[in-house]
Amino acid sequence: MNREELIQTLVNAKWYDLTQALSIFTPPWPGEMPLQIHFFKRLTGAWGGGQGANGQLIEWSNNTGTHLVGPRAFHSGMRAISDIPLTDLSGPGVIVDISDAVSDYSLYTPEMIMERADVREGDILIINTGYHKYGWDQPDVYNEQAQGGIENKEFGYYLRHPG
Repeated sequence: MNREELIQTLVNAKWYDLTQALSIFTPPWPGEMPLQIHFFKRLTGAWGGGQGANGQLIEWSNNTGTHLVGPRAFHSGMRAISDIPLTDLSGPGVIVDISDAVSDYSLYTPEMIMERADVREGDILIINTGYHKYGWDQPDVYNEQAQGGIENKEFGYYLRHPG
């Protein structure tokens, strides 16, 4: 594909933004450090001829928020993120909604996906389990059996999520 064909493909593509908001409330992977922001300098615009300045230290574990996990995270002999060409991270995709077929702790199968969508070799597959409702940035989930009547979202998102 030449440059012009690539540009035309990108212009005509349907794009999906999968990013999640990042804040001090974004839960890290269980057991890892949450996002921390330390402000150490704040100079308002009235100082120095109208020039203000802010200084911050931002630290968080690498498994917080939207991120890509490469094969090397699981085996030291595998490819690093920098070794993965962008062409491997883009292409035809299929979104499959299996939210009506899964529940807490359940397992989903290739058959469940294939009966709902035409997935072909090389497709990028996005599976909607419905468990995004437990995301930290989503409205509260009410549950009469939960302490205080509001679901602990981390249990829903991390522990009970089907897989």
